[in-house]
Amino acid sequence: MNPESFIPLEQLTPWQDPHTASLPEGLAPWLLESGSLTRRLREHLADFSLTLLGYRTLHLDGEESQLLGEASGQCREVILHGGGAPCVYGWTLLPERAMDSSQLSGQGETPLGELIFAHPQAQRSRLQLARFRVAANPWSPAAELWGRRSLLFLQGVPLLVHELFLPGLLDAKERA
Repeated sequence: MNPESFIPLEQLTPWQDPHTASLPEGLAPWLLESGSLTRRLREHLADFSLTLLGYRTLHLDGEESQLLGEASGQCREVILHGGGAPCVYGWTLLPERAMDSSQLSGQGETPLGELIFAHPQAQRSRLQLARFRVAANPWSPAAELWGRRSLLFLQGVPLLVHELFLPGLLDAKERA
């Protein structure tokens, strides 16, 4: 993740296959969700909302460039809220050509999951997990957070979707 992101992250472990990771019990169902995370949040938490942090152009690292087929791309960053708390920090890397799609260019505060999983031909591949620490973490100092990423395809365009699960997710789930 580029250090210019809205929430600076330090990746503690390399991306790994979910079957090789020892997952925290409360987060495992969320980390392994194969469908829409947006749908799951709406089903389990009250008052779902999305805050769009912004878009930016960035240079993709070697693996990201290989997965998206371009050297640079767009990064869309959001916070998903539920139960009155920030629950998921999401960032999606999109090839520049994806912004030509009317669905993606005018997306605004519409959750990406609602666009992708509305299409029967949407595909998810390469679900991977990693642990992170947030520099200057406003939620809890030195907390380790789990994240996941997967490569999704919308009308043949690859999207590299990252989701970092914040402590508010389990707190909100307990209150629900």
